[in-house]
Amino acid sequence: MSAHVPSRLANPHMHDPSLTAETLTRWLRDAGTLPRGVVTDIRIELELQTQISKLVFLTVTYSSETDAALPRSLTVKWPRLRHEDSEVQFYRQLAPSMATPPVVRCLAAIQDSDTNILVLEDLRASHDHPAWPLPPSPADCERAVAALARVHAHWWESPALGHAVGKLHTHESLTSMVQGVAAHLPAFMDAFGAALTLEARNTYERVFSSTLTPWLRLTDPHALTIIHGDAHTWNFLFPRSGEGPAFVFDWQLWHVDVGARDLAYLIALHWNPSRRRELEQSLLRHYHEVLMTHGVKNYSFDELWLDYRRGAVRNLTNPIIFWNQGMTLERWWYRLECALTAYRDLDCEELL
Repeated sequence: MSAHVPSRLANPHMHDPSLTAETLTRWLRDAGTLPRGVVTDIRIELELQTQISKLVFLTVTYSSETDAALPRSLTVKWPRLRHEDSEVQFYRQLAPSMATPPVVRCLAAIQDSDTNILVLEDLRASHDHPAWPLPPSPADCERAVAALARVHAHWWESPALGHAVGKLHTHESLTSMVQGVAAHLPAFMDAFGAALTLEARNTYERVFSSTLTPWLRLTDPHALTIIHGDAHTWNFLFPRSGEGPAFVFDWQLWHVDVGARDLAYLIALHWNPSRRRELEQSLLRHYHEVLMTHGVKNYSFDELWLDYRRGAVRNLTNPIIFWNQGMTLERWWYRLECALTAYRDLDCEELL
């Protein structure tokens, strides 16, 4: 499942295994989700290619002795590039200890020398997300931040962080990362000339010539957790019925960070100013309440608000990254305007 704009163009660099009932049976059996019985038939409903992966949506028939609880609607997903294995790692290492929802049920996560394959439950019959670029309803926005809060609470200050799960940040790694983005700033400004306002240019120059305090916050282990890393609203699935929780999918960019980074990415980078101003405070309070409900005790709302504002500063790197990666202007210029407005509205200058 993916919210990226699909393409049906073939990619010769993508390993595309032949999808048969026998192949799917082997994947599910190797994963331990099909201990008895076999897949007797598959019907391909839809095939899509995104910028990063191929997805095949299937309807599956099992033999009579198979566990009746196994879903019959499945999504088979594998990356276009072989080195893109982070999502498979997520489902192999992190997801087994997490609840479903907010994580989509994974029936197999295959990782070998040839390819990385995911077999996920297909939730399209019961869940959907708004068509790009429409935002979700306020109720679905609450479901989105609640889903993030449940993920973040699960890994909150876990002793596994940086050891069994993910990597911790250092002053050197953070500085190097931001400086790597900043190296593209002159070309970015030259490319767009007068289309970038003087205020925007001055903001970027001040941020990247600063001590990078919003990024260096990550050297403090307080409130660190696992975050999604690409938490725009089109990476959530909301119940069609209007009842029940949301799911979060597309975990290619998961990493160790503060949970508020996901919120700043979701809200301050993607929502127009009027929508952000209307919903921002209430959604952060809802997120904080869900954190507390799921066992987080050492994190005040004021701390969350400060980390969110720091995340709004960090959002300024995203338009440069999007541009440098070749994303179309239509898909990132709007985010640049949102990021700059949030930076100003949230008095982020004082955080440098």
